[in-house]
Amino acid sequence: VVLELRRDAPAEIVLNHLYEHTPLETSFGVINLCILEGRPRVLPLRELLDLHLVHRRTTITRRTTFDLRKTEERLHILEGFLTAIDHIDEVIRLIRRSKDAPTAEASLMSQFLLSSEQAKAILDMRLSRLTALESETIEAERTEKEALAKRLRAILADPKLLDGLIAEE
Repeated sequence: VVLELRRDAPAEIVLNHLYEHTPLETSFGVINLCILEGRPRVLPLRELLDLHLVHRRTTITRRTTFDLRKTEERLHILEGFLTAIDHIDEVIRLIRRSKDAPTAEASLMSQFLLSSEQAKAILDMRLSRLTALESETIEAERTEKEALAKRLRAILADPKLLDGLIAEE
């Protein structure tokens, strides 16, 4: 905002009037007291901001690591689904021949080299999810999760990307 005054206008009085009747000049007191290593300390603003950035980096790194782990777990399950869809007839025959769920799980694990989590997910899946259309959906989800995992790994590996994420948030 630019205020242009006439030559004969008293600039000091106009400025004081603006300070008095507008929020142009607002001040408030701040005590930069924080708990650092278990002890209360009053910190200068610069150090306070640096500590906040360290905290944000730690928080985002932990969150990104968690998201990456969950994404990789989901990718693992999707790989099992795709294996089951590729061998659908054998999977159904194996499950029908098994006398109970643990036997079916063990059979799936040995026959198709699946993990326990993959075998359980296949056994919990409804047969309607094994259609060709669902196969495309699972493949699309796998592609999406692989891209997400790649992005999360890049954030964890590159401090500049991490700082960019902090600035974005």
